[in-house]
Order: sequence, then structure tokens, then C-alpha cells
Amino acid sequence: IHRDVISKAVKQSTLDSLSEQEIDSMDVEEIAANNLKYDLPVSEIPSTMGSFERGAIDVSAVPIDTQLFVGTGPTEKRLVGLVENDRGERGPGRRQIGFDLIVPTALLDTSPSVFDCQPLDSSEHIILYLHGGGYTIGSAASHRGLTGRLAFQANLRCVAIDYRLAPLHPYPAQLHDAYIAFQYLVQQGFEPQNIVLAGDSAGGNLVLALTMLLRHTGARRLRGLLLISPWVDLISERPSVVENERFDYLVNVPLESPLNRSRIYYAPGRPYSRELVDEMAHPLVSPINGDFRDFPPTLIQAGDKEMLADDIDEVYHKLLADNPDRHESFIYECYADMIHVFHQFLDLPPAQKAYISAGKFIKGL
Repeated sequence: IHRDVISKAVKQSTLDSLSEQEIDSMDVEEIAANNLKYDLPVSEIPSTMGSFERGAIDVSAVPIDTQLFVGTGPTEKRLVGLVENDRGERGPGRRQIGFDLIVPTALLDTSPSVFDCQPLDSSEHIILYLHGGGYTIGSAASHRGLTGRLAFQANLRCVAIDYRLAPLHPYPAQLHDAYIAFQYLVQQGFEPQNIVLAGDSAGGNLVLALTMLLRHTGARRLRGLLLISPWVDLISERPSVVENERFDYLVNVPLESPLNRSRIYYAPGRPYSRELVDEMAHPLVSPINGDFRDFPPTLIQAGDKEMLADDIDEVYHKLLADNPDRHESFIYECYADMIHVFHQFLDLPPAQKAYISAGKFIKGL
């Protein structure tokens, strides 16, 4: 029942039809408004697991060296442009990135500064969570049930950001915001090797892309990664996309359609072309095509009935192939009869099992 309700919302959140010939008439504001009507609802953190407070990152206060983005392919020029836009903002209206700071119950009374986004001690580990929603819906608020449980099981504080959403803010605005959030945590005193990146679906895509971007910029290796049903290939045509469509709530809109979610995210309103497809295959867009050598320890959790199952399986095997001497650092938990991000069905026994396992993995890093 839950699956079918979500599926109906996802299907209704796209416009009825739009041909490639009509692409010039695409109204991204209309699409964004329509997405908002069917956005994921606010989820609550059980009081027995923890609490949260809202915070905000002043983007202008986080210095970004654009020279570090040189060599990132089609992403480079766009990232530099976004940074320059932020630098041009002045006064009280300058851009901020909102976030939840989630604190598990065991840490609530340990320090009066537990809701300050600074390390409680020099060795504290922290989770940076990037939510899912196809890059068009979702928020820190919609994932509080998930992040609260994750923080509780890992017994770590967790920062979940509200990155900008497409189509009003197409790629790489989300990667830019995630990069700023990471640099903000470092600026606040957290060591890169003490930061765990976690995310579901599009957030899993963002975790992988951010990890690759950080490695490109010379950052130290992260503590670890948690990938929940990660969206790893934006142009995928692997069999599970079709074979599992009858089980999952995701919608298989062909890449040739202007309303395909990958195109809405990467380049809304841009005509379909071979060049466009090639750009979307870049590792910072579709991480499945990236280099996974020397990647942080990673736990992947997914369901065998989700449409992305084949993509996720391939990423896991690429992690193993690119790190032949570190197979023990990479774990793939595939849950029988489960669909995309089944963790959001909070009371499902497999979801509860997955949270416990994720917490154990993070504690062991």
C-alpha cells in the first residue's frame, strides 16, 4: 500500500506529456511547482532515538578554491560559475544552506554544546547525510525518520543538508552544495578522515560524486561511505530497470523524453543528443563510470526487487575490481523482496535490520 501511494505521487509529479519537438516550451518553474505539490512528507525522529535542531551554512563564509576544479570535465565551468555567483552575493540576502543537526539520545546530555556544529572532541566522527528524491523532491525534513534512526544506531551526530533542487537548480548545484557542506564541517574542526558520507538514491549518487570530487581536489580519504539504493547511472538501460518495474515505485521514463528525471536534473530543456548522453556518462554525473581505486570503506544496502538493482550490483563489483587487496572494506547487503530505499518504510523488519547493520558498520570504521 505504501509503495503504491508513493508510486502514484511520483507519476503525478511529472507533466502529462511533452515531446522533444515541444522542448522549447518547457516551463521549469511549472515543473518545480508540480514537484512541490507531491513532495515527500515530513518524517519524525522518535524521542527515544534522538532530537534535532536546525542550522544554516553561510555560503559566503566557506572559502572555495576554484582552481581545484580544473580537470573535472563538463562540470568544471559550471562549478566555477556557481562559486562566482555566490561570491557576488552581498548583504542579508546572501545564500545559505539549511541543515538538520541530529543528535542521538545517548549524546543529548553529554555536553551543553551538543547542538553546535563543532567537534565535541578532536576524535569525534560525524555523518554528513545527503537525502534522496531524484534531485527534484525531498529534504532533510522528509528524511528525519531515516537520519534519526541512523544516528541512533551509529551513536553519532548527523548533519543532513537541504541542497538545491532541480529543475530550478540543475546540475551541479547539488554537488556544489554538498562540497560546501563538507568544507564547512572541516572549517568547523572536523577532520576529513572522521567524516562519514551517507545518502539514499540520488543522495547515494551525490555521495559517490562528492567522494570523487574530493579525491580530485586532494582531500584526505574519508572515514567511510553508506550508500542506500544509490542511483549510480543516470543513463542506465540494464535489465532490472524493466524487469523490476512491476515491483518498484520508480517510474521508467525513457531518456529520449524531455521529462526523464536524469535530463530534468542535468540539463532541463536541452534537446536530446549524443553529446548530451556522453556528458551524462561523466563519473561526476554517473559515478558508475568512475575510478574507485583507494575508495573509503563502503557499505551498500539495496533491495533485489528495485529497478536499480543491476546498476548497484555493478558498482559493488567495480569497487572490488578496483581495490583487489581491500575486498573486506566493501560490503553489499542485498535484501530479498525489498524495493528502492525500503528504509523509508520505517517499521518494516528488513528496514530495522538494515539500520542496525548500518550502525554497526559505521561504529566499526
